[in-house]
Amino acid sequence: ILDVILKAGLDERVCSLGGLFGAGIYLAENSSKSDEYCTPDSRGICRMFVVRAVLGSSYEAMQAMNNVRLPPVMPGSDRLHDSVIGVTKDTHPSAFLEKYREFIVYDRRQTYPELLVEFKRV
Repeated sequence: ILDVILKAGLDERVCSLGGLFGAGIYLAENSSKSDEYCTPDSRGICRMFVVRAVLGSSYEAMQAMNNVRLPPVMPGSDRLHDSVIGVTKDTHPSAFLEKYREFIVYDRRQTYPELLVEFKRV
């Protein structure tokens, strides 16, 4: 998968509908959140991307949004939000996420994998 992302970028078309916020490209502001999904290779090397993303007008989700492929419609409009932010209890007490905010885009053209980071856990 790494080689595919390096050559073609991220692709929401292969994302799972089973994600907390549907089939989108999930991004994190904290590398410790991304590290939860890293699996070391045979040499103990983990990899993650630093990604630039355009969020535009974001919908702040306090609950899960399973089985979606698009962000919600803006209130009083027929226009969709551009992204979803899974907010945490820290800023929204009724939110279900505890520790880390999540940023989800549903269109690969909103992302640019800028840097591949390789690291070993110590």
